[in-house]
Amino acid sequence: MTLFRGILIFLGALVFSALLWAYVRLSAAYEADVDLPIKLTAPKGFALASGLPERLHTRVRGAGWQIMLMNFSKNANFHFDLSQRALSPEALVTLRSDEISNDAVLPSELRVLKVEPDSLQLQFGKVLEKKVAIEPRLDVIPARGYMIAGEPQVNPRFVVVVGAESVLDSLTAIPTQTISVQDAREDIDRSMTIGDSLENFITIPSAPKIAVHVDVQAIGERKIVGVPVTIEALPPQFDLIFIPGTVNITVRGGVDDIGKLQQSAVHARVVYDPIVFDTARFIAPKVDVPKGMSYLFSEPQSLRFILRRKTIVPTHSKEVKGGGNASK
Repeated sequence: MTLFRGILIFLGALVFSALLWAYVRLSAAYEADVDLPIKLTAPKGFALASGLPERLHTRVRGAGWQIMLMNFSKNANFHFDLSQRALSPEALVTLRSDEISNDAVLPSELRVLKVEPDSLQLQFGKVLEKKVAIEPRLDVIPARGYMIAGEPQVNPRFVVVVGAESVLDSLTAIPTQTISVQDAREDIDRSMTIGDSLENFITIPSAPKIAVHVDVQAIGERKIVGVPVTIEALPPQFDLIFIPGTVNITVRGGVDDIGKLQQSAVHARVVYDPIVFDTARFIAPKVDVPKGMSYLFSEPQSLRFILRRKTIVPTHSKEVKGGGNASK
């Protein structure tokens, strides 16, 4: 027998002994505290309004390997099927400790010892429908020298949800699952589903696949030359002249977007303020650029101006009285 073969036999025996020891140890009964999620089937024609936490703190007992497998596979939960339950006039359902324990869905040899809280009082409301916006959840970090250009595009933009009135009143948008991308250098296209944070409170009769597009572009800069400066809120009795009357504006954005940028989409303006115009000799314009772009600076940064009151020319009317001589 060679030394190498002897080492292999020794290691094999060691591994077998370790597995046998682990099996014996994990076959013994253990207790463990776990937080189990909840699934609810509401009474017909009703939807959950309040009273149900996301999880229940539970103590279970059983073979160690089953507890370990349950934690790994995430296949345990509480399922409250109230589809045939008759509601009280107040639309309330009270679940006691024994009923909660009996509704636990666990591996066959595990059993519930304790649940916290030990009772639940659930409030239901009549089922209503509402059309809400879909809100994409993004965790996208562009690579160095890149940026997210504009707003993410979502298709479809809206979805019809069903739930109790008190829940739908406060629901303005429903989120998708989270998109996570690091060091993005190109456009991102994903097919997403709705997040499940409100799973027991709302249902979506026809849950669509949601297409999300994120425009990722290299960062660029561009100078827009000759943008006219406009004045806002100037009283009609004044004339105002800027010197110069135009500015050059440098913007930053995605290279594709700034390449298509028109001068008419960039605005330089000054809002008339009598206190400022009475005391200042120069004034800096406010610059507006399209959404998704950023304004860097203007040339010049401030403008001279001439503010003067308009000259009012009086209008004279001649009145011709009767009795004058007419020339023939």
